[in-house]
Amino acid sequence: MGSSSPLSLSRGFTVERYSRVIDHCQDVEELRSLAKLLLKVWRQQADFNEHYAARLLRIKPTEPEQSEQSSP
Repeated sequence: MGSSSPLSLSRGFTVERYSRVIDHCQDVEELRSLAKLLLKVWRQQADFNEHYAARLLRIKPTEPEQSEQSSP
């Protein structure tokens, strides 16, 4: 995994289990749907992290860039 911090053992097993499910999936639509869901969750987590960090540092969070607000 490319993460800088190691996962707990149980989280590592969970990641491995779902990785195997993805590896064996033959349904392109299901994989596409999963990819979109993961993208949405990743963006929400990134926004949360940015706002939480700004709150902790008592600074104003940056506004999302125009390119991130519009879809390709």
